[in-house]
Parts: sequence; structure tokens; C-alpha cells
Amino acid sequence: MSNILTFPVKEQPKERTPLETIVEQELLDLGADQYMIDVVIERMEKFLALASFEFDLKMKVSKECLEEMNENVFPAISEMQASVRDTMNEILTERVLHEIRLYNLEMQAVR
Repeated sequence: MSNILTFPVKEQPKERTPLETIVEQELLDLGADQYMIDVVIERMEKFLALASFEFDLKMKVSKECLEEMNENVFPAISEMQASVRDTMNEILTERVLHEIRLYNLEMQAVR
């Protein structure tokens, strides 16, 4: 049966991750066509996977420590999370802008 030919199967488009969806919406808002969106998201695939990490901060706190944790530690953790989120948003924006410029340069070179 080694003479049986297998025909290529059309690959189903994969569902976008939450960060890919955000990038897609930003590009749509900027007037990008679907081809540009697909190219940019494909180029950013590894970056977006790395950027979508979650902190897994689990701790056990005694009842005696809980009040102090509520007053000092938890607010500091919240501030740190906000700072990391803001920085990641800036990094993501810069990367998307870079990919847009790269895409436009490549399209100009093809013409």
C-alpha cells in the first residue's frame, strides 16, 4: 500500500490567544487589512507567548500575620502588578509599531 498518495489537507485557522486578539483589534483600528494582521501576528507569535505569562504567587499566611499582610504586603504586590502590566503594555505597543514599520518597508520594497 505504499503507492497511495496522501492529499494535503487545508489547515484550519487556529483560534487567536487573548493577546493576539488585542493586537488584531489594534491593527484593525489602524486600518490594517487581514493579510497585514496575519503577517504581524505570525511574526509576533513567540513574543506574545512570552508576554502572556502569569505570576503564580501563592502563600500561606497565619492569622496573626494577616493584618500586617493586608496593610503592607498586598498593596505593594498590587502596585508591582500594575507597574508590570503598564510596562508590558508599552513593550507590546512598541513591538506592534515596529512590526507595522517593517511590514510597510517590505511592501515598498516589493513594489
